[in-house]
Amino acid sequence: MPATRRRALVAIAVASGVAGCTDRLSIGESDDTSPADRRVAASYEPDAGEWIRSSRSFANDLVSTTAQPTRDEPSERWAAGDNATTSIVVADGVVFAGGRTGLEARRLEDGDLRWDDDESVVFLAVIDGRCYVANNEALVALDAETGDVVWRHEVADNSRIRSFLETEGTVYYTADGDLHGLHADTGDRRWTVDGEGRDGTLALADGTLHWTTVQSHRLLDLEGASRPSERSMIPLDGYDSHIRPLEPAVVDGTIALGGFDEDFRHGAPVRSLSSRGTIWSRPFEPFVPTPAIVGNRLLATGYDNRSDELDESTVASFDLETGDLHWETTVPEPVGPPAVANGVIYTGGGHPSESATETGHLFALDVETGDVRWEIETDGASAGHPLALVDDVIVLGTRAGVVVLE
Repeated sequence: MPATRRRALVAIAVASGVAGCTDRLSIGESDDTSPADRRVAASYEPDAGEWIRSSRSFANDLVSTTAQPTRDEPSERWAAGDNATTSIVVADGVVFAGGRTGLEARRLEDGDLRWDDDESVVFLAVIDGRCYVANNEALVALDAETGDVVWRHEVADNSRIRSFLETEGTVYYTADGDLHGLHADTGDRRWTVDGEGRDGTLALADGTLHWTTVQSHRLLDLEGASRPSERSMIPLDGYDSHIRPLEPAVVDGTIALGGFDEDFRHGAPVRSLSSRGTIWSRPFEPFVPTPAIVGNRLLATGYDNRSDELDESTVASFDLETGDLHWETTVPEPVGPPAVANGVIYTGGGHPSESATETGHLFALDVETGDVRWEIETDGASAGHPLALVDDVIVLGTRAGVVVLE
């Protein structure tokens, strides 16, 4: 797998309104801005053998340069659980697998159960010994080793947490269009920033917090316990303003964006930005998960979420600097984001039916050519399979639980 990554050095068409330092973040009185004992550095990265968020890292970099999963059709090391798994992370040799019915922590080596919890899981992350669970009621911090509750932060009725991460004593999360900061020791509110009702997602790269909303991508400077300050803002104009964002991938100064059409009337673009503005934007599919960046390639997956059939996805490679298409491959399932290791794109899914009899597939595609190296049948997923690539294995979530392939 190419390990060299280059920053896009091209002439950038900067849209009008790319801000200097504007004070959009001064709304809301602060509560607990006292220093936290717990401090996760802004430079925090997954160790070799870890995949700490659904998108691997704080920067949503879906590429592991250390994992070496098989390039050939895999075999099963172990499988466990009997309920649908919608979120997977791996940290400290443990697989954390969650879904609507709860969370399990199992040893990566053999599937031995370490602990479990009945907390419903929508999003999951394990950061420096702490397991975070987000659902429609709360953001919950658990001790990753024991499963004991450290704190629980309730969210407003009918709220939905869209994205979260932790750094420098503050837990950042987005919900109902706003950006919130919590005290890392207690889960108490520090501050809330009004996002003008525009749902947003987060990334953290090179000490900069990225906040992508429907109409803009903001670059924020961290201010410790206080609300962050806005360094610049990139408007997402035209038809893009209808696109609800998913987590941006931020790699070596390039920002790769997917998303989905909130009005179900337009397709969503694949977009490449820098801190100065939009580099290029190309129409793609109506639903586009977070892309991946490998060398001079932007890798994207997508499917038509407006269709009742949901019978295929597009996987494509674009030139990172120009947006020119390298290759495009169609696979017969709605699939998740392109997780990459060992020169291979791993992605898969299944029809989002409630029927337990529905099956799905996992595909492995060559990064350079887009050729499908292999595909295997799985127990399916609600659209994209959650997965993690660590060491020499593929950790996969399905409707039937979690599977480790080698």
